[in-house]
Amino acid sequence: MILQDQVKIFCYSGLIPFIFIPIISWISPKIAFDYYLILFFFTWSIMMATFMAGTLWGLSIKSNKSILSSISIFSSVLLLSLFIAFNAQNYSILCLFILLLIYEYIYFSERILIEKIGWYEEIRFHLTFSIRICHLLMIGFIFTNQ
Repeated sequence: MILQDQVKIFCYSGLIPFIFIPIISWISPKIAFDYYLILFFFTWSIMMATFMAGTLWGLSIKSNKSILSSISIFSSVLLLSLFIAFNAQNYSILCLFILLLIYEYIYFSERILIEKIGWYEEIRFHLTFSIRICHLLMIGFIFTNQ
């Protein structure tokens, strides 16, 4: 298996919880609340944002660019994690919206670094688009079921 295929499998595997949690939540809100799927979605999203900040850091170093984007993402995710840990119930829509903005920032920061890697640029576009939709679905779910 070539590297490109491995990257695709790894990237799209990370998308699975982003897709299934909103689907399950909308189909059965009781399951979503009984099994803390909203918290799991937050946790997964924060872990993936942290991971993406790390890949952005690596791409920045490889390209001899500033790592300031990665540092700002790491600190934003850390602050958001602390905020969620102490106030998750009251501000969940705001937290999801902030996560959505973090993913947008990651995408636009990374896009500059990967413009010569066409296949990866396409994957990142599809992943970020899917993550946007999933976050908006969860925001809608929480807003509807508050």
